[in-house]
Formats: sequence, structure tokens, C-alpha cells
Amino acid sequence: MVTNYTATQIGDSFVAKISEPYLNAVRVLDWTILVGQSNANTVGKLSMVQGSTSITGVGTNLSLSAGDTIIVGNLTFEVDQVTGANSFTITQPSPLTGSFNFYLPEDANNYFTYQYRWSQNNEISSGEMSELRELNKSTGAQDLLGRTFDDTQKLWLDVRLEVDRLSSGSSLSLLSITFQLETTSGVVESCPAWCDECTDPYAMDGCATLVIDCSDPVWNPYNLKKPTSMYRQISALTNQMWGHEVKYFRVEPDQRSRDVILMEYSLYNVVAESTLKVMVPDNSFPTREFNFDIFGMDFEEFEIHITGDAFTTAFGLNKSPRSRDYLYFPLINRMYEVSTVALADEFNLTMTYWRVQLRKYEDRTSSIHTDTVIEQEVDDLITGVEEVFGEEIQQEYEKVTKPQQFKTVYQELEDNIRFSKHPTLAIQDTEIRNKWTMISKNNYKLNEVDAGERFALTYNQTSKLTAATNLAITAWIRPVFQANDTLSYTFIDGRAENDISTGLSISISQADLRVNINGSQSTFTLPQNIESNVWHGVVINVNNTTNELGFHIYRLDPESNINLPHQKTNTFTDLLHEVVDLGSTVEWDAEKGWSLSAAPVNLTNFRVFEKVIEQEQHKNVLQQYVVRDSDLSIITDNAIPSIRLRRYSNPR
Repeated sequence: MVTNYTATQIGDSFVAKISEPYLNAVRVLDWTILVGQSNANTVGKLSMVQGSTSITGVGTNLSLSAGDTIIVGNLTFEVDQVTGANSFTITQPSPLTGSFNFYLPEDANNYFTYQYRWSQNNEISSGEMSELRELNKSTGAQDLLGRTFDDTQKLWLDVRLEVDRLSSGSSLSLLSITFQLETTSGVVESCPAWCDECTDPYAMDGCATLVIDCSDPVWNPYNLKKPTSMYRQISALTNQMWGHEVKYFRVEPDQRSRDVILMEYSLYNVVAESTLKVMVPDNSFPTREFNFDIFGMDFEEFEIHITGDAFTTAFGLNKSPRSRDYLYFPLINRMYEVSTVALADEFNLTMTYWRVQLRKYEDRTSSIHTDTVIEQEVDDLITGVEEVFGEEIQQEYEKVTKPQQFKTVYQELEDNIRFSKHPTLAIQDTEIRNKWTMISKNNYKLNEVDAGERFALTYNQTSKLTAATNLAITAWIRPVFQANDTLSYTFIDGRAENDISTGLSISISQADLRVNINGSQSTFTLPQNIESNVWHGVVINVNNTTNELGFHIYRLDPESNINLPHQKTNTFTDLLHEVVDLGSTVEWDAEKGWSLSAAPVNLTNFRVFEKVIEQEQHKNVLQQYVVRDSDLSIITDNAIPSIRLRRYSNPR
């Protein structure tokens, strides 16, 4: 399970993204990823004093030897001598004062593997990224250290971390990522860097690499560093002593739902949960009174204060409360939602806490839970109308709508997606489910079409791609090969009618799948012969931004729906992931619509997108019966028979 940047199981993975791009970057000279290991020997905290080499453990279970390395924050220390069961010395004086959590470094039995991807996009977000590749120290043409970037474009870098080995009872946490960059001015920049004298005390990212030396002998009446520091300590201490503990759930807007017209986001992801302490001014909690109106039950709004130290400890650096966050007060047994957030008017504009206005929590469908553990925790804390009256509401709905009495009449042709259909192409009603989740209800029986027929089904949308655009194709296929059949069959055809060297086509045999782009063929050999009568999901990315062709295929377990959903695991498995370098951008205009061809396969959920699909989103997209990002879809065909109503010339 992954929580924030901590992984606890082998196979856990997450992607670390930069919030701001690098500017004027020519190449990456080096990179460093600092990872901390937690286990039974890293419980408790270490007490350190600045300038001292002695360290004492509080509530610890240390098992250290001379020469071992420990990590505090993102600083590493070497053990000099072990002086007791809970005390030791380090080789260099400590630059810190206080009690801190600590980690052990990665070892041969506990480590991540790394992949990277990049994008150069001058918009406010990273846009379409390249395919994932291994992150190493090599300088080959496809390695990060061997690439040369366009210095006029912003550089976005993502790193994917996956647990390769992990001991029982251990966890791995990402602490920092540092890229050493060469810029156009010849200056080598090592990012990130921060100093404890910066204007925003909460905007610390990376290592403390800057030192400020105030050498001006003139007395400065505005130099209030000591009073400000004391004020911060008092604020933190007050919150620790008299604060009320709450469960806080932090949300972030989904960048894909950004609306520049209404200036808002329509979707939010619940990304993290933690326990922290908050202050209630004068301990003035709202009354226990409830208000009822036509919209339901409501209760009084009130204000709380959240200190920066408490929020940073709970959620990490550069994080702050935002509207739509929500929190649970155990003391009064109520869930609240953040209405507004403002910085407090404090001594010397210190900005140690936020003033947060709370209102009654609403279970919004636009707040998407990306972590099932958090979703279950929220569900255990709240009770909604659906839980109390859900069964009666459903009964009333069925009573009024009478769904079994109203059915739609279908016909095979005439809609705004498909242009023509071969007379022998049949559409069969066969449901595809994964753990009882509906994927498709119909599919095309391409194996019953006359052999060699290129245009078993033709779409209205023309097959074309420009050098400045990208393309993604997804489909579900079920091979029905004869045992001794060794031929390769084209089943998706986006080539010109009279020139098969223009356009894209996809072919299948029992041993491999082939993608042909403008006459250049890429063969993707399967680990073993593809299983007949088993559904497979296919994702193909044609990325002109990074000049790559990505091929991905997944297998759906035929027994995924025999038992209850929680009784079956690994029903959707990876079969093959492969990336091919195209060498240059590809483009074509077939001047005809995409088509499906006769082949020994059944096919459904054929989709063509105008943007590539990131690998971590493949399974989500393949399992969408209704496409979420329909604005990015060129073709969406679930093999549903067309609707046609009878037309009368004289309705009288």
C-alpha cells in the first residue's frame, strides 16, 4: 500500500512529479534520489543539539554499529561510536536542534527501482509525457543523462518508483530527488535548494544549501528574528498542548478538469489523510443545535486555526489547507468541510497559522477517492441519506419508472460513428466484466466476415495524423485461432484504400502482434502464444512528441466473475509492455475512415484518442464502458447496434 510517499509492499509504485518546470535546461548532468527505510529499529525519535556529536534516542529500539548511516529529514549522518542502548555519537556535529524521526538507507533487501519520463511543454502543466524508461547513470541516446533538451521550452521531469525488494515489517519512503542541470548560460544548477532565512517559512524544498551572513554593523530596528522565532515556538507549543486532535483529509484539484471559462476545477482527488491538532479560538465550539430546511439538515459554521508546523508535519513541505478539504472532530463527532482559508494577521507578518472557516461536510461526487483505505475510513465516519433511506428510494424509483416495461429497439446500421458495415459482420451480445464491473455488452464477430475483407466495418472519422499531434488506440480482442493457424491477420486498418504504405494498421497472429506505420513494421513478440477465447486489452501509443511507439497488452482472467469480487485477485494482468523508437515524427492522411478487417478475433470497445495514455491509466481507460475523457476521443465504439425509429410520411 502507498501512503503519500511511503510504500509498504513489494510492487507498490507511485510517480513523483515536479510542481514547477526547469527553465533554460540543456541537459541533466546527474541525479540523486534519497530514500529512507523504516523498520522495527527506527521507532521513536532522535534528540539532537546543534554543534554536538552526541545523539540520544527517545522511545527507540536502536541496532546500530560504528560506520552505519542514518537519515534525519534529508540529511545523512555516519555513526562514530555506540555509547549505550539508546545513545551514540556521529562523525560530524549536528546542524539541528530538536527531536526528529529518522530512517535507515536502502540496502540489498530493501530498495526501489526507478523509471523516468519527460515533457517539454510551455503551458502551466506538463501536458503529454514520454513513455516510461529506466532511470540510470548511463549516457546513451535514450537515457536521461544522454538527452539534450530544447532550452527555449520548459522541462518537466517525472520519476516512477516501484518497490523491488522489501523485508517483512519494513517500508520505504521517498525523501528527496535532486537533478543537477546544465543551463544555457553554462551555469550548473543543483536543484532543489533552500535556506532557513527564506521569506516563506513553509516553502522549504530539498536540502539547506544556502547560508545568510548578516555582517552589517548598523543596528536594524526591523531585525526581529529572535522575537519572530520565539513567537513561532510559542505558537507550535500552544497548539501541541491545547490543540484538538482531528482527522484531516486533503484534496487536490484534478488538472484534467480545469475550466478556464468558469475559472474553476470540476473534479478533486482526495490524496492524503493524517491526524493533526488544530486550535479553536477561545475554545468556542458551535452549539449542538441542528437547523432543517428544504435542502436537509445543517449546523452552525465556525472558525479554527491550523499552524504551519502541524500541517507540514502531517502532509509534507509546500502543502497548505485549501477549500474543499474536510476534517473530522472526534470531540463533537462531526465532519466539516473547509469553506475558506486565509493567512492570519500576526506579529511581524510571521504567518505561522491559517484561519480556516468550516461548514457542514457534503459528500460530493466530484471528490474522487484515489485511495480505497481513505475512502473506507470516510465511509465509516459518516452516514448519508442513501444509507438510511436507500432501499426505499430504490423501490420508489422502480415503481415509477418501470424499467422492465420500457425497452429500446435496436437496428444494426445508421449512426454518427459508423459509415458502413459488411453484410456478414454480426454483432453478438456478450458481456465482458472484471470482478462484475461492466466493460462491454456487445462485440463484433470479425471471424465470420469473408476472408480478406479489408472493410468489414468503416467509420466516419478519417485516419490521419500530423507531425504535431499524437495518437492512442485501445480495444478489447478475443482471438479465435485454429490450432495450426500460423498466419498474421490485419484487424484494425487505418491505411489508404489504394496505398497500403500510407497510414497505420495492426495485425495479430498466435505468436505476436504487429504495428505497421507508413510501411514500416514493428513486431511485438508475445511471451507465449496468445490464448484463444480469452479477452485481451490492447493499448497503442503513437507519440510524436518523443518519437516513440508504445505497445501494451493485458489479459483478463476468464474466471474473474465466478466468485465474489473480493475473493479473486490479479484478474487483470500485464502480458507485454514494449517501447520502440520511431526515429522521427510520423504523419499520414489515408483520406478514408478507420476500418475493422476480417480476422479470427472478436473485437469491442474500439477507441481512438488524440493524446497518448499514460501507463498507470491504461487499466482505468480499458475498463471504462463510458469514456470519461470524451473530449479527447476521436472514435468511441462499444459495438452497440444502432437505433432507428420508424418514419411515417403522414403522421395522421
